[in-house]
Amino acid sequence: MALLKLAPGFKDYLWGGRRLVEEYHKQYEGDVLAESWELSCHPDGPSKITNGSYAGKTLQEYIDQEGREVLGTHCRRFRDFPILAKFIDAKDNLSIQVHPNNRYALKNEGQYGKTEMWYVMDSGRDAYLYYGFKTEISREEFEKRIQEDTLLEVLNAVPVQKGDVLFIESGTIHAIGKDILIAEIQQNSNVTYRVYDYGRVGKDGKKRDLHIEKALAVTNRVPIIRDKSSYPHVADCDYFTVDKLNLDGRVMKRMEGLVSEESFASILILDGEGRITMGEEALPYQKGDSFFLSAGSGTYQIEGVCDALVTTIREKAAPVRIGIDMGSAWTRVGLVDVHQKLLASAEIPTDASCEPGKAIQKIAEAALALLEQQKIPMDQCVGAGIGVPGTIDRKAGIVRYSNNIHWEQVKLKEQMGAWLPIPISIANNADCAAFGETVAGVGKECQDVVMLTIGAGVGGGIILDGEIYQGKGIGGSELGHMVIVEDGKDCTCGRKGCLEAYASLTALQKAAEAATRQNLTPEEIFRGAAQGSQALRKVTEDYTRKLGTGIVNIVNIFRPQLVILGGSISAWGGVLLKPLQEQIKKDCFGGKQGEIPEIEMAALGKEAGMIGAALGTGHF
Repeated sequence: MALLKLAPGFKDYLWGGRRLVEEYHKQYEGDVLAESWELSCHPDGPSKITNGSYAGKTLQEYIDQEGREVLGTHCRRFRDFPILAKFIDAKDNLSIQVHPNNRYALKNEGQYGKTEMWYVMDSGRDAYLYYGFKTEISREEFEKRIQEDTLLEVLNAVPVQKGDVLFIESGTIHAIGKDILIAEIQQNSNVTYRVYDYGRVGKDGKKRDLHIEKALAVTNRVPIIRDKSSYPHVADCDYFTVDKLNLDGRVMKRMEGLVSEESFASILILDGEGRITMGEEALPYQKGDSFFLSAGSGTYQIEGVCDALVTTIREKAAPVRIGIDMGSAWTRVGLVDVHQKLLASAEIPTDASCEPGKAIQKIAEAALALLEQQKIPMDQCVGAGIGVPGTIDRKAGIVRYSNNIHWEQVKLKEQMGAWLPIPISIANNADCAAFGETVAGVGKECQDVVMLTIGAGVGGGIILDGEIYQGKGIGGSELGHMVIVEDGKDCTCGRKGCLEAYASLTALQKAAEAATRQNLTPEEIFRGAAQGSQALRKVTEDYTRKLGTGIVNIVNIFRPQLVILGGSISAWGGVLLKPLQEQIKKDCFGGKQGEIPEIEMAALGKEAGMIGAALGTGHF
């Protein structure tokens, strides 16, 4: 089923009235009904389904059962259900309040911040609301006026009438005045900081709490420009797009719409009555009803007489992704744009002795600091990808085991999500580097690529049909741990004869030390071989031959279009590429009769892991 009629959650705040019961058919038995949460997956007031096989279930239960596909592709960037729609009946003045942005709210409240829009459904003759400040004020004056109860003197009072629309970004001080009925579309949040409440007391007989320090921290203290047009929409922002639907029953009696795979649609009936039809499903509507139409459900028709608000989620404008590449020594954090370009990056030491939760916090703080340095709001970020060395359970978001950083069963996705309010994906760091090089580096013209990352060890990533290959297990590919010499040298994994035991730069240095009794760097080894040292020449030739054997095995199994060598080995591409290419032409199955891939050195260097992790947010 794709057409759902919803029953709201109710709120009996002391400033509310009875109009939602008397005029909007709300089934509520209390004396005061201030708000009805018409479209909500928030635990403080979830909506319930009234029709079909899910009748009696919450909207969140429907989404959990059917899958997040019912929300649409544009909602992939949200960790939770993105919006909350409600009716508000203000019989009395609401408190003067402000909502925090995502970053502050996630850090201090454990949930999203709140940007919202108001559509005035009805208002009294002299009704008004507060919307920002008359003039810019200092933090000191703001605090003083709160303490002295003179805050109303500097607030901007805006007269309103039926049909008015106001857009309230997070950080805007505001309040609904008495005798106003409003439809509100907002971020999925229930975080409000009160700064003035007319001295009222709650049900317990005590004055309601104020949240002065938090309000001081988040309030924008400059006047708000109201005439920001969202034409042709009623409201339009990265969280929601709201359109007005009107059928007068005479000239316009019927309207047809389309719910694509990009976004669900929410229809909030402000007035009128009629019928909504989608395929073989048909439901009557009346004033005050709320409907959810799942993404990809196709064409629907509305007939009758109505005023309604239709809310959808649009594509993010100029999105940025966070890419995090964790290594055993350093962790790199980068910001990647829609053109697969690294906008900025930062580097912090990887402290393997640090408790995982603390390490995750440090990485998150580095990402937030980088956003702040670049003046990019969190709202521009649509996801974060993290590349981690070791055995990764990508689906569960758990680092099962990483010897390099001494992690075991770490719920990385969950813990990072507490700091970054966006979808989080994790993968093996070698897979991320391979994906980065395939999408934005030397392999961007190819769909089937294998990359070996060679440094202290030998990592690997396999890209098949443009996606990271992991197989059915959680370990992913470990190309460095294929055996190329039976009963050969000891490997760090505990076996003998692995490719890593012969083709890592650590193995190269050990072989050179055994041959020369000198502790040489890789650069000194390759330079010495080029300058005529027979001992070092034999070492580099044997090294190249063993690496070539591993590459031949990989080509015979996966038949990639391209083999990429990355990591520290990239510096010696000029020495290695020609003999390696000759070896795979000679030894690969089919020889010259087969399709022999090219071998290239990685082009992105240290950027590959960050770019691959960031771009992998839609693939991991």
